[in-house]
Amino acid sequence: MSRDESSISWSSGWSRRGLLGGLLGLSGCGFRPLYGPIATADGGQEGLQSELAAVRIGPLADRTGQLLRRSLQRRMEDSQPGTPARYLLNVAIELGSEILGYRRDGAITRVRFTLAGNWNLSTLGVPPERIAASGIPFREIDAFNIPDLQFFAADSSRDAALERLMEGVSDEVTRQVAMELRRRKEAAATG
Repeated sequence: MSRDESSISWSSGWSRRGLLGGLLGLSGCGFRPLYGPIATADGGQEGLQSELAAVRIGPLADRTGQLLRRSLQRRMEDSQPGTPARYLLNVAIELGSEILGYRRDGAITRVRFTLAGNWNLSTLGVPPERIAASGIPFREIDAFNIPDLQFFAADSSRDAALERLMEGVSDEVTRQVAMELRRRKEAAATG
């Protein structure tokens, strides 16, 4: 796409300096990038990745729990392999399904999954200290079609819908845990 065809051209009132000034102005209202560096008490800066890598994911039951656990591990533990564990993240999920579509003969044609749950983050010390928990239960919804007499396609559609659900939930849980860990690090740095 050429510059002339774009929906926002730089000559239509938008300038790079204006855009950069607007983004820098956000820092005055308290906006901070989530994964940006955090000032430490000794005056240095530390990234949030090392904190996320220190989070271990508690066991989850069933195949859906295994998918969610592995997705969370990829986002947290696997970001910096070899980081010693300091936190334990326990996630509880509940998967529900409902039928959305039928054919005239009564065969099911569409199914919707609803995933709800919450999380709890604590230290690995004895006794464990609760750091944070989800205030509002998270919820994710996805659906898939069941084509006529295409059983492999129906299984593939179901598996893909479950993977999308787990990816969405793990994105949200990781974001919430990162916000809590950032708050904790900033509070420790200020006093």
